[in-house]
Amino acid sequence: MNLEEFLSQSIPVIDITYGKILLSIFVLVFGYLAVTLLVHYVRRSMDKADMSELLIEFTGRITKLLLLIVVLVAAVGALGFDVGSGLVSIAVVFGFVIGFAFQDILGNLAAGFMIALTKPFKAGEFVEAAGKTGNIKNVGISNTVLLTGDNKKVIIPNSEVWGSSITNYTTMDTRRIDLTIGIGYDDNIGKAMEVISNIVKNHEKVLKEPSPTIATNELGGSSVNLIVRPWVKTSDYWPVKRELLKQIKERFEKEEIELPYPQTDIHLFKEN
Repeated sequence: MNLEEFLSQSIPVIDITYGKILLSIFVLVFGYLAVTLLVHYVRRSMDKADMSELLIEFTGRITKLLLLIVVLVAAVGALGFDVGSGLVSIAVVFGFVIGFAFQDILGNLAAGFMIALTKPFKAGEFVEAAGKTGNIKNVGISNTVLLTGDNKKVIIPNSEVWGSSITNYTTMDTRRIDLTIGIGYDDNIGKAMEVISNIVKNHEKVLKEPSPTIATNELGGSSVNLIVRPWVKTSDYWPVKRELLKQIKERFEKEEIELPYPQTDIHLFKEN
């Protein structure tokens, strides 16, 4: 039966008895309880399998929705209605309408499912996604919540997160600090590198392996630029970076090593 034939049919008169009503209510109540218990069992099984919370939430909701639809159809059938007639046609039309009206929502759900499968980040990690940077507060089935450094709450649709490049700054145990230190052209490069090397190697939180890199990188417009690249534990990244910058500045002042900054010289000429 196609959709046109189904819509042209007259509605049959159904003899609904009290017995059918009670049966339908029983199907609804028993079905709801059974679905709740089954979904709870599915969630617990997935949790024991060490699956992500997002995947558990997504699977639980979809499973519950589909099973409740089955229960509802069964309850309507218990009243005496022919639920099979035209059901496929209605499902096709319903699916088309829902898909068109909620395409953004469905896109976010699909993206959330992919995030749950690939696990690019988890709650508490510091990431950059969809052009936003912050700590992951929550990963839901439709959106991801970030907390920025100044404590702003940013809610990003999962479709934007999944459709962008994702940088996870805290997923690895160690991280490299990248510093560029400029010295004057009249300063001794070897002396400057020795001062920096002593500071880096004597810092208790700088890792011995991989060994730090200290090298000349560029002859800039107003300075000779040295690169300083020590490795630290990820949790120590920001404190160590700040401490190294402070110590290098203080030691350079004592050793009279210049830290130049860009400047422009203006020469005025007077005719005749």
